[in-house]
Amino acid sequence: MLLASMTEGGVPSAETAAYLRGYAAAWTRQREDTEARAMWSGPSTPGTSSRATAQVLTEVVGAAEHRLVAVTYSARSYAPLTAALSEAVARGVTVDIVVETLEGAGGLLSGREPADAFSRVPGLRLWRWSTGQRPAPGSRLYAKLAVADDRMLFLSGANLAEAGAERNIEAGVLLNGGPIPGRMGEHIRELQR
Repeated sequence: MLLASMTEGGVPSAETAAYLRGYAAAWTRQREDTEARAMWSGPSTPGTSSRATAQVLTEVVGAAEHRLVAVTYSARSYAPLTAALSEAVARGVTVDIVVETLEGAGGLLSGREPADAFSRVPGLRLWRWSTGQRPAPGSRLYAKLAVADDRMLFLSGANLAEAGAERNIEAGVLLNGGPIPGRMGEHIRELQR
C-alpha cells in the first residue's frame, strides 16, 4: 500500500524520484574519504596540540566557494571573523548566520543583540528562530557550527565571539568531506524554508 501511494501508474512520483536521487547521492558521498580532526583551543598537552577556534573558523569561511552557514547562540564583534566573512561575501559566497536573540535567550544573554556582531558585513543574511515557532518556553538556539559548501563542517562548543575563539578552552571537530557536512547544511536550509 505504501508503494502504491508513492507512485502514479507504476512511475515514481517526482517527490519519490527526488528522494531516491538524494539517497543515491548521499550513499555515493558516504564512500568518499572523510577527514576528521579534533580541535582544541586553550593549553596544549603532550601529544595533543591546540589550535585556536578562530583559526578553524576562518579556515572554514575561507574554504567556502558558494555557500556558508554558521549557527551560534551568542556572538560578539570579532575583527578576524568579521574580516573573513566580509571577504567571503565579496567573492560571491552566500553567507547565512543563524543566531539566538535576546528575547529567545530568555534573559540568559545581556547587552546588544547577538546579531549586531555581524552588522558590519554587508550582504550577509541573518536568521533567527522565532519564539513563536519554538516547541516550548525556554527552548534555545544553542547549536554552534559552520558549514562550507556542504563539504566542510566545524562543530564546536564555541560561540562566535572573541572569548570562544581565542581565550576559552573549547573543543570541536572539523570534518572535511563525506556525507555529514551536507546533511547538516541541508537540515539548516530546510529549517530556513
